[in-house]
Amino acid sequence: MRTLLRFLKPYRLQVAGVLGALALNLLGVLLVPTILANMINIGVSSRDFDYLVQQGLVMLVAALISGGGAFANNYLCADLATKVGRDIRTAVYDASLAFSGGDFEQFGTGSMITRTLGDVNVIQTALSMSIQMILPVPFAAAIGVVLACSIDMQMGLLLAGFIAVVAVIAVVSVKKAARIFQRLQRFIDRMNVRLRESITGVRVIRAFGKEAAERESLDDAFGTYASSAIKVNWIFATLDCSAFFVMNLAEVSILWLGGNRVGAHAMQIASISACIEYAMLILFFIMMAQICMLTLPRALVCLERCREVIECEPSIKDAAPLEAAAHDGAGVPERSLASFEAHEAGAGAEALPSGHARTD
Repeated sequence: MRTLLRFLKPYRLQVAGVLGALALNLLGVLLVPTILANMINIGVSSRDFDYLVQQGLVMLVAALISGGGAFANNYLCADLATKVGRDIRTAVYDASLAFSGGDFEQFGTGSMITRTLGDVNVIQTALSMSIQMILPVPFAAAIGVVLACSIDMQMGLLLAGFIAVVAVIAVVSVKKAARIFQRLQRFIDRMNVRLRESITGVRVIRAFGKEAAERESLDDAFGTYASSAIKVNWIFATLDCSAFFVMNLAEVSILWLGGNRVGAHAMQIASISACIEYAMLILFFIMMAQICMLTLPRALVCLERCREVIECEPSIKDAAPLEAAAHDGAGVPERSLASFEAHEAGAGAEALPSGHARTD
């Protein structure tokens, strides 16, 4: 993460703009159910048409604020992810230029191709999706729980409990998937190496009758990757099923508790629909975050692989310009310089044909 923060540091103002636009978007989205509950509880029950019109205008303003925040967030997020991806790719390329042959072979040609192209693309995509899908979750959870608590404290605590359960399930699933993603990136390197060997050595392979062995090697590399990818998909399919179950359980619990609270005259009936909307919106954001979580462990692995290249110290370094100049001039004795010049002059005179004088 320190590597990512290093590349995000030059764009601090843009990051702040992304967070501000995201907060405006979520605030407008979560205010709509509250306004709707007020319209039903106050305007409809009292048949106050002027109040309904007033609250409708407030809802329209909230929708416009939410739409403007969403537009600004998407634009700034895409621009930020593109710039960070460009900087990481440039840093990896500049670091590779200083490598010697041994340093380059330490990573391997196939791995360097994957790190420069595929890994950076994964980081860029994951950064954009994280800002748009994962980052809204804490904002939406905090705003939703506060609004639910403002309606009824027990409803707010119930909503917070369901959010915590889904969050724990998601964290456990991502933690298990992270170890598999670490192996997946190595399998991709292996696949690249096998493909390059087959392409560059196709004539040798055919000449010595090694088609079957090479095909078996390719099948093994691709099959290992496929089996690991299937395991990851099973983990996230379980996560999706668990999240849907918790969403339905939350809706039933809110209806049951809300009915009891309305019966006890602790809250009004339209407030139940507002709390259900809060729960559905928050859990919807969590479901969207799960899609991004599929790429997040892989992006962390890719970021670590790029960091290894960027922070790798070359085994052979060029001398500094001042040190080189000192060795070229001041570090050589004057007698050595004079004898070298005399030797060059004598060699030049001997090389001239007889009867020709040296003019230089």
